[in-house]
Amino acid sequence: MRRSVLLLLALAFVLPGSARATGDPASDVLLTEQVFLPFEAPIADSAAKELKKTVAEANFKGYTIRVAIIAFTSDLGTAVSLWGKPQPYAKFLGSELAFQYSNRVLVAMPAGFGFYNGKKPVDKELAALKKVQPGTTPTPLAESAADAVRALAAADGVKVPKSSGGSSATRDRLIILAAAILALIVVLLFPARRLRRREA
Repeated sequence: MRRSVLLLLALAFVLPGSARATGDPASDVLLTEQVFLPFEAPIADSAAKELKKTVAEANFKGYTIRVAIIAFTSDLGTAVSLWGKPQPYAKFLGSELAFQYSNRVLVAMPAGFGFYNGKKPVDKELAALKKVQPGTTPTPLAESAADAVRALAAADGVKVPKSSGGSSATRDRLIILAAAILALIVVLLFPARRLRRREA
């Protein structure tokens, strides 16, 4: 009898965990967090921090919102049929969260953005999102989601400033440019030094 009770307790702990692992990951995370980032997508730390900072600032200023970054089909769990359908997935996700969170939800996919706010009309928000180009790979997708949050907040009269740190893509381009200039300087100076040595 005691062994049966212990077995039932063990199953009670294991089965809910298994259900979460195969369900919709974002709906689990967004119950307690403001941002869902894919577990395995290679998102640059700077882009992730910028997005979280932007969402936190929007919430602090009264524009309550939660954001899900869906970079790959695996990020949808059992809702994989909604891949490439950001607006239907935003409605699905919002409905999943409704028993604990019933406010704005933004979904960012390579196919575009989705927005849900319960039974409230979202035409204004969808129009604002059309002005933001979604990224097609994880880091640019997270960066574009931060832009989308700022655009949505602005459409509601809430100003959320962009971090002065700049995007990771911009920093990458600057690093590449600096490396190219350094390589050019080395190429130009090296023959000059050889020529001086020969003249000496």
